[in-house]
Amino acid sequence: MSTITEVSDSDDEPASGELAGSARPEPRSAQEIFEDIRALAQSDGALHEISSLLYRDWIVTVDLHEAKVVDDPEARWSTSKLNKNELLLLLGLMVQAPTNSTHSVITLNEGFIASADSLLREFHDRLIKDCRSTFDPETGMFTDLPNSVGLVAREAIYYGPEGFYAHQFVNFTRQRYRQDMLWMLRNVGASIRPMLDIAKFVVDRVNAQMTGVGHVRSNGESVSKEDFTNSLIVSKEDIEDRFGARADAFLSRFASPAFDTNHSFDSPFAVNAVALAPLIDLGDFVYVPLQYRLYESIYESPFFWMMADKDYASTHAKNRGDFLEQSASQLLTKVFGKGNVFENVTIERNRRERAGEIDVLVVYGEFVLVAQAKSKRVTLKARAGDAAALTNDFAGAIQDPYEQALDCIDLIRSGGECVSPDGRRIELHKHPRFFPMVILSDTFPASTTLSRTMLKRESGTAPVIWDLGVLDAVTRVLSTPVELLYFLKCRSDVFDKIFSDSEYNYLGYHLGSKLALPDEADFMILERDFATVVDDYMIASDLGLSVSRPVGILERVEIPVISDLLRELKSADPLLASVVIDLYGFSGPALEQLSSAITRIREEIRTTRKEIKALSIPTESGGITYAVVLRRDKKAAEMAEMLGRKHKYDTKSDRWYVILDCVGTDNPVDGLLPLVSTWVEDEEVAKASRDLGSMFKSTFEQPNRRRPEGGHPDSGNS
Repeated sequence: MSTITEVSDSDDEPASGELAGSARPEPRSAQEIFEDIRALAQSDGALHEISSLLYRDWIVTVDLHEAKVVDDPEARWSTSKLNKNELLLLLGLMVQAPTNSTHSVITLNEGFIASADSLLREFHDRLIKDCRSTFDPETGMFTDLPNSVGLVAREAIYYGPEGFYAHQFVNFTRQRYRQDMLWMLRNVGASIRPMLDIAKFVVDRVNAQMTGVGHVRSNGESVSKEDFTNSLIVSKEDIEDRFGARADAFLSRFASPAFDTNHSFDSPFAVNAVALAPLIDLGDFVYVPLQYRLYESIYESPFFWMMADKDYASTHAKNRGDFLEQSASQLLTKVFGKGNVFENVTIERNRRERAGEIDVLVVYGEFVLVAQAKSKRVTLKARAGDAAALTNDFAGAIQDPYEQALDCIDLIRSGGECVSPDGRRIELHKHPRFFPMVILSDTFPASTTLSRTMLKRESGTAPVIWDLGVLDAVTRVLSTPVELLYFLKCRSDVFDKIFSDSEYNYLGYHLGSKLALPDEADFMILERDFATVVDDYMIASDLGLSVSRPVGILERVEIPVISDLLRELKSADPLLASVVIDLYGFSGPALEQLSSAITRIREEIRTTRKEIKALSIPTESGGITYAVVLRRDKKAAEMAEMLGRKHKYDTKSDRWYVILDCVGTDNPVDGLLPLVSTWVEDEEVAKASRDLGSMFKSTFEQPNRRRPEGGHPDSGNS
């Protein structure tokens, strides 16, 4: 029987994918619900009601001194709040109204918000109901209906979390369209930088106005719906005075008329013009309902403009690919250093035949990261639930680059050489440990969820599938090579065992508890509230606040001997990163037991004046011999190495690491030796191992790394 652990820091309504409130009436067809939402969205004063919804669901209160969100956690992560797609649905239908009465008229319609909540909940229930028709509860498997995966994906995509934070759009947009400046000037009337400047001006103005409303409310004063609306509008004249003709170019691309438009938006998954141009033109003012979507549209929309120009499409496609590879390389370089990260690496057979290409290659000691970058978006057909379109999109964005990464790994394992663009041959470890990565320029909605069921993969290391937003956050939070490598390993290990809908949930959980499946569970579900620590940090960055990165449990823990050892190893030769990765895999009690054992051995060496006493323990990748010696000399080092080689051979391990600790120094580590080679049966080595075992009168046993047990010590005076 499987044990499921659902982990959450707060209680809330059922998350996306659950049919909440089974006692509710059977949901109608999606189109029927859509028509009722249309009627509601076009009612008199609807815009002011939507302003109230925005203040209810999209306001985040940040303590500027503490640089953290202070909203109630239960409300903050509530799944009852309307998400971006639901609000865009209301706005997209609102602007279809034949007159301006949606904003020119103010009504006392107290039922709007309740009706909107009810209709949108029914719409979600409809999508979930359609998903359930593809699931066989007796077998626990999806049926073989032609569109099963499409219907599941439709719900997951529509209600899935975002991949980027607002400030990331600003930073990446500048880089993304830098090489397209001339085309933008000729065809749009402004390059990307002034467009971002205008957006920032608009957003800053609205934020200041909303802050003012917040102060009024905090003083206990009442605020009307029209006050909410007034805080969300900016004068066109102010924008034009500041930016001149570029303001017209900006508004023509990112503002939608307030009424009698967007008529082709005739079904829930059709093109919604307001999603592309999220400002609402009210005549002398623009209404700014979703700041996030404004920045997101500036990041996404120019791609469509340029690809529509057949003469320029290929140029922009190259620019877009270069941007992604360079951005991924720069982010990984911040962690691993310039000398360890390479772009556009080719793999050659026999120094002649070009057999493969890696977009970004990271080499750090034994570890090799093979990252394939892809600029593939999810099409509207896939978002609407078309299984064939989804399968095609998933293949182009995730499956194909993943397989390319695996092919490159296989080529390297079979003797292929990695060559940088300047012709230099990149030296890899003889026994590398690989991590495949898929890096996306745009969020592939629900990729975390869909990859578990759609990704066809080989046994062994699972990939990480991150867009630039996630990669940026991960490299900021896990800013050292060892921390990032260990998270990559953990994320790969739990690929099929710990479920969640966002990569930020995995990262947040890892910072607080270390990402691993508890012994008592077969798989686990992480809710969105685990992203809180990451969310606080990134939202502070959105606001331009200076804030320290969150420190994970592995950095906070203080265990005598072990903590000093880990700090020393993390800054040591990259070849020894594996030792830290292996030790990180131990439980807290196991590390404390190891600490006590080393302390006792140190005291014994000081008291008895023995030449050496060593503790050998197995790890996930092989094992470690920790040798405490009386003197730091050649003889001690040779004896420690002999003990390490003995246990490497006896356990048939490919990897074993020897740590030398001399009681006569204050150093945490006095010597380090990686013994990495493919295990091969050898009678001479076996005899030497038996002889050494007899000399030291020791045995070796397999401990449980999650329990406070350890291997037996080797000791002697020779």
